[in-house]
Amino acid sequence: MTHYGGIATSVYGDFEWDTDKATANLAKHGVDFEEAASVFASSDTQEGADLGDPTRLVTIGFSAAARVLLVVTTDTAVRTRIISARRATPVERRAFAKR
Repeated sequence: MTHYGGIATSVYGDFEWDTDKATANLAKHGVDFEEAASVFASSDTQEGADLGDPTRLVTIGFSAAARVLLVVTTDTAVRTRIISARRATPVERRAFAKR
């Protein structure tokens, strides 16, 4: 774990995240950020810009635990920062399956 500007940050390969945010995300959505990072190892993902924030990317894909997750990220100068991760909704899963 490192500290950037007073924020505890975990680093996992090419990914990083705020450790407090990761704990809150796990409690709220039941998805830890290490599982979320595994989505990017899949060649079967769908990506798009976050319409609410153009600096963020939304990716849907299968995690290593075989769950379809929606992961919100942003790029830093060094790594991809995971902002949020949750299970895809039924509508999102159907759209992902149809593409």
